[in-house]
Amino acid sequence: MSERTADHPAIKRINHLIRRFSGAKLALEDAKSTEKEASKEASKIEAELFDALEDAGLRSVKVDGMGTYGLNDLAWASIDDRAQAMAWAEEQRPELLTLNHQQLSVLVRDSLKGDGEMPPGVTFTTSRRISWRKASK
Repeated sequence: MSERTADHPAIKRINHLIRRFSGAKLALEDAKSTEKEASKEASKIEAELFDALEDAGLRSVKVDGMGTYGLNDLAWASIDDRAQAMAWAEEQRPELLTLNHQQLSVLVRDSLKGDGEMPPGVTFTTSRRISWRKASK
């Protein structure tokens, strides 16, 4: 193999691609940094706007040429004490206690193979199919 110098076409191409790649990666880093800063600023202004609308007793406001801005006050649950939450749900809202169908299906398949009992109140359907993996060329 011959020695390649800086003026060899392959080396020139590689150097050119390295410069382009580095430039693109640096531009991406800058864009991410700019996006992060803009996101922080937008969140700050959004909180101020929310408070201003709420203080004015407004649920929404329409601005010509801009659109309608409205309060969207949401909350998302997370469970800190599973046992306590389950006990409450059993007593107050049993519809919240849903079964995990994937895990239930595993129990059914095991039962059909003779490796366990069929869960009470559960029915099943079967699917008989052929799987095919094509041979590699």
